[in-house]
Amino acid sequence: MPYVSTRIGRWFYEERGGAGAGPAIVCLHGLLFDGGMWRNQLGPLATLGRVIVFDGPGHGKSEVPPLFTLGEHADALADALAELGVDASVLVGLSWGGMLAMRFAVRHATNTRGLALLDTSAERELPALRARFRAFATFHQYVGMPYSLYEREIAPRMFCRRTRERAPDLVSQTGRTLLGFNRRGVARAAMAVAVNRTDVLGSLPQISCPTLVLCGRDDRSTPVAKNENIASRIPGARFVVIEGAGHMTPLEQPDAVNAQLLPFIEGALTDARA
Repeated sequence: MPYVSTRIGRWFYEERGGAGAGPAIVCLHGLLFDGGMWRNQLGPLATLGRVIVFDGPGHGKSEVPPLFTLGEHADALADALAELGVDASVLVGLSWGGMLAMRFAVRHATNTRGLALLDTSAERELPALRARFRAFATFHQYVGMPYSLYEREIAPRMFCRRTRERAPDLVSQTGRTLLGFNRRGVARAAMAVAVNRTDVLGSLPQISCPTLVLCGRDDRSTPVAKNENIASRIPGARFVVIEGAGHMTPLEQPDAVNAQLLPFIEGALTDARA
């Protein structure tokens, strides 16, 4: 299996599309998911260029990381891209992936030629939610998560009611996949993403690359206002709300997401090659 080495462990990755010159399209998934969450986007994106999809630290087939911060994760992403010979990229990130992409764009601006930020936040979690996530991480690491807890607490924060009613197989498959991840890896990632995450709103005006911000209308995890706040801080960013979706827009409304994402990526790649 293909792996890259980074300062916070070895990551599994998948490649699609061409391997020629030009920026790579790099897809970064959300917490409690793996690279498979982009399955509806990979084929169309691969027609535009080289696509690289990582499993995040402690998720999917990637190794359990040491304790890390999102800033360290951004630098580790730079390690991974350097090992793969990528010196220019268009980042597509949802939730955790979007948080990572924003930090990468600030810390590694010369490598960032475009950002597509989906259902994410540039703000720190509220104290009550940080305490709740800390308790979840500890409980899950040492005890595990019953499927009933996923169904009751996590699924409603990931998927809107419409999705839970009309696509129950998607919701249950997601839960089964999550419960197969290494518990310690998930706990350490949750600490970085939800508990120890810092506010980066003040850094967003430094981002100068083309940026698209998408958000599901019914996103309960990173609501519309948080995403709109990101778009308002990044010069020239475009903001789009996806109807009929919660937090997992690429899975819940793949056609609507692709209708926005593909022209944006194509334009960012064209600008970068000019």
